[in-house]
Amino acid sequence: MKKVLIVFSFILLLSGCYDYVEINDLVIISGMLIDYKDNKYEITSQVVENEDKTKIKVYTTTCYSTDECIYEISKLSNKDIFTSHMKVLILTESAVKNSDNYIDYFLRDTKSKMNFYVYYIEDKYKKDILNIYEDEGSSFYLKDLIEFNNKVFSSSTPLSFLDLVYKKVEYGIDPIYPNIQIIKNNEKKVIYLNGLVTFSNNKKIFLDDNNSILLNIITNKLNKTVVTIPCDNDIFSLAVNSSKTKYDWKDKTFNFDISLNTKINSYNCKYDLNYPKDIDKLSKITNEYIKKSIIDLVNISKENNNDFIGITSYIYKHSKNKYEVKNIDTNINVNTKIDSIGEIRK
Repeated sequence: MKKVLIVFSFILLLSGCYDYVEINDLVIISGMLIDYKDNKYEITSQVVENEDKTKIKVYTTTCYSTDECIYEISKLSNKDIFTSHMKVLILTESAVKNSDNYIDYFLRDTKSKMNFYVYYIEDKYKKDILNIYEDEGSSFYLKDLIEFNNKVFSSSTPLSFLDLVYKKVEYGIDPIYPNIQIIKNNEKKVIYLNGLVTFSNNKKIFLDDNNSILLNIITNKLNKTVVTIPCDNDIFSLAVNSSKTKYDWKDKTFNFDISLNTKINSYNCKYDLNYPKDIDKLSKITNEYIKKSIIDLVNISKENNNDFIGITSYIYKHSKNKYEVKNIDTNINVNTKIDSIGEIRK
């Protein structure tokens, strides 16, 4: 609970603020889950109370607006609500599809820093998600979960609240949410990050980990990851150390030019890595595989007319012309450089 102690220490430094509230009268919302049904909000909040600086509680309220629910949480906890150190906002499918009232609340809340992460969750997990890690707090865990994934795997994409607002108001790019679930491991419930979710005409579109990695590559959000490539009747894997995608809108075609710097992570193919020509062959195999996979990903966007990539946003910014993504022709070029084969010799 060192993070909680730091939070309370920081609040103590706010004594010069005009709206200063005694520390004993504050409760910090660390995470919030919003559901929407029967024209009402059901909001579950994980809060950190300052009675012993380590006390975590979960409250659920049902109201007609986000403001009402927050006020109700204040009544239940008998303390003033503090949102500045909120870590995560979790949205159900109904909340994503049917209401943006929660966005208005955080934009108006002068105490909110609006730098928290936003997640999507299926209804069947919503009652448990903020209750799983009672000691450390699910909200703090979820914040660390998405940041670690972003640094090491890139099989999901962090969505900040401000990024969500931007995608909702900007032309030509649809929001896509990190998808969280609850699974069992050794008979114990754990939180699991599983790909990405977006919506088109109330239809849910799911991107698995592989598609999420590809999306991060073509949107320049990848830090590092490992991709597995088919090779004859076997496979090899490449650690992607860096990637760069350039875009171009020319002759009514949207062009992706993708460069990858990689090293061989594991290897089970027939080519001899002692020969440069065989390493070049692996690069070509990788190029073909990545290109086909990205074509498949772009087709998911086109078939659902959901521009989670941001193709039409780019076109509009550079030409001031509006298109639907389903009508855009695309061209993809991939150049993979294998910088190292490590200790593998075959």
